Amino acid sequence: MNKTLKIILSIVVSIYLILIVFTTAFLLNRNDYGVSSFAGRYLVLVEEGEDGEKQIEDYENNTLLFIKPVSNDDVETGQKVFFYDIPAGNRIRYVEVVRKEKISDKETTFHLKDNTSVSSEYVLGTHESTTAFHFLGQLLYVLQSKWGFLFIVVFPLFLAFIYEIYAIYKEIKNKE
Repeated sequence: MNKTLKIILSIVVSIYLILIVFTTAFLLNRNDYGVSSFAGRYLVLVEEGEDGEKQIEDYENNTLLFIKPVSNDDVETGQKVFFYDIPAGNRIRYVEVVRKEKISDKETTFHLKDNTSVSSEYVLGTHESTTAFHFLGQLLYVLQSKWGFLFIVVFPLFLAFIYEIYAIYKEIKNKE
């Protein structure tokens, strides 16, 4: 094989392996609420809700959000916060804070624009502490789907495994 083709092939395989490791880590590092966390940040994939509406307004569907946690003192009235909505089926919501009430040094209750309240224990972060990546979200959406994971991750690895068995068989056959 020519040297340029080997370099290109090794780059493609390296990118593919990094993609597989990232996807697997994303899927394995989910907490009880279905949110992954890496290096002190939450990773949230914006998806359509069951009713076909966007899960999180202000962000396109299939956008990957990197949400950096903020302290209770850093959340101000008028800011929008991401939080776990337990009664709504552990989904992530994104609502504006209208008032905050300090309960203790570690606990604050945020009163939201939609006339609900949420404990600081369930707050992920604010809009200002969030970075959005639309392309990565689309890629992750495909990879985490059943068929996407099967055809992009499992099937190629299965083919590589079969090829290695064939290569070993062929080498053993040549030695005899």
